[in-house]
Amino acid sequence: MAKLQLLVRLAPGTEPKWYLAENPAWIEPRADQAGDGGWLVALTPPLAADQAYFHWQEVDKRAKLAAGLWAILPQPSLFAWAVSKALRLRFPGHPRRLVPEGGQHRCLDPQQLRRLVEEIRRLLAGSLVPDYLLEKELRAQGWWPADIRQALNWGLSQKLFAAMPGMVRQPWGELRCSRCRALISELRPCVKCGRIQCPACPECAAIGEIRGCGLLWFMESGGLHEAEVSANQHGTAMLQLDLELTPAQARASRELVEFLDSGETRILVWAACGAGKTEVAFAAIEAALSKGMQVLFAIPRRSVVRDLAGRLAKAFPGVKTAVHYGGRPWRQEGPLVLATTHQTLRFHRRFGLVVLDEVDAYPYHGSEMLRLGVERSLAEGGKLIEMTATPHHIGSKTRIITIPARYHGSPLPEPRILKLPLPPFDELADKGLPRKISGIIEANPRPWLVFAPTVAAVRLIADHLEHTLRRRVCGSWAGDPRRDQKTDRFAEGGYEVMVATSIMERGVTLANVQVMVLYCDHVIFDANSLIQMAGRVGRKAEHPTGEVWFVGARITEAMREALERIRYLNRQARKLGLLKEDRSV
Repeated sequence: MAKLQLLVRLAPGTEPKWYLAENPAWIEPRADQAGDGGWLVALTPPLAADQAYFHWQEVDKRAKLAAGLWAILPQPSLFAWAVSKALRLRFPGHPRRLVPEGGQHRCLDPQQLRRLVEEIRRLLAGSLVPDYLLEKELRAQGWWPADIRQALNWGLSQKLFAAMPGMVRQPWGELRCSRCRALISELRPCVKCGRIQCPACPECAAIGEIRGCGLLWFMESGGLHEAEVSANQHGTAMLQLDLELTPAQARASRELVEFLDSGETRILVWAACGAGKTEVAFAAIEAALSKGMQVLFAIPRRSVVRDLAGRLAKAFPGVKTAVHYGGRPWRQEGPLVLATTHQTLRFHRRFGLVVLDEVDAYPYHGSEMLRLGVERSLAEGGKLIEMTATPHHIGSKTRIITIPARYHGSPLPEPRILKLPLPPFDELADKGLPRKISGIIEANPRPWLVFAPTVAAVRLIADHLEHTLRRRVCGSWAGDPRRDQKTDRFAEGGYEVMVATSIMERGVTLANVQVMVLYCDHVIFDANSLIQMAGRVGRKAEHPTGEVWFVGARITEAMREALERIRYLNRQARKLGLLKEDRSV
């Protein structure tokens, strides 16, 4: 890992010029000869990046004061001593004047240097890249490590790109990761910088190690100028949809295209569960690509990214699409990027349009780290489209587009709230559920998805229903090793009742299913999770209606809010003429 020195060049009649450099021999012009009155002074020995940048920040705060001091006291040795005292630098043997060493230093010729710097700029365009990944990529192209470091130092001094240490020390002393902004408390021995206590970030380590002694490289503007980007990179942004949008979807799609040309920078698409919100953004993506923008489609969950990759490739056959999730190469070409929200931490001021789906879903919702990744990936003046079936802040200043009706035109099934005392979990095995619960399930021969708040409750309820109902029952949860097999068998009719935790609230479309939420007054069930659970019912045109039951000992605010939001969307759909006459199944 390269170490950096804090250097200052002093010459009569000019302001001090400050450097952070790995090798003083790479600083140009070399005004360190006694004949032209210039001195190059090292204020520190080689330091790890976070230490060197901390001193650099202190210099930046005092730059005007230092320039004034040099103007009235043009004595290099005395000036360097005074600056060291002001910065509280206590390094033995420093400050000291650097004298040119004898012999030849390995330096790139100007043509090679320009070529390597341009390649670095190409790799950094729109990305935030740790130095070890950047060096690995350039070495694979045949460049030597010393040449890479020299080009990085020169490009940094010429402000062709920028860098920051992996960790930044705040004025009050705490350390934060430069990539994800997490507070750092872990200090580990480091073989790269030799320190016993080198800060390391555990929060974003899943996409690559970040340490205090390393650097993160990027371009201030985020990317190369459009004229520098190959024209054939975008291809032909011609949208090919193999489905016809519903009137509600078509209206929302038009509004999103108009949003691109508006003065707004953020918009929210609120779609009913099962209304088909993903394809609504495709026309806006086509418009953005046609304008030469780069586009990001971000989703919290990896499984959805993998599924959507094929749909995007089919919808935009002439556009190269880059797909980012854990285990994929960090460097991929393409103006249309599909990524998990964790992978957005790799981008920097790149995208003219970002589409963020499932904005309310785990792990994005509530994560400041992932929100930072998405917002930092936007280019200056970029547009953000957020999409969800369960918005958290309806009353915000962000403009909202609603898609209140599903494609089949039937209203959303409205939950029925049943206030019914249920036995405590520790008495459930002995007392069982009230007879009314099994009576509701028995009265409807269709498949039932029963939600419970805990794994223990799922097991007990599944066991109880299996003994009281004349049906095939299974239970499942996140850690269930047979979870996928049970879900598939339930979908195929092998099980008639499935009891599950909230793992089944998203990403599952089951034909003709009915839903019951037991212990609905449990603190784990908020309004959004209840809406998602209710949204499992009536998703298919063949079975657009069904039963939804919220059962608890008391009626909570979350239950009322979930019911009111579902009713609101149905009212909006009727008002816009989007609903067909109710059909019996």
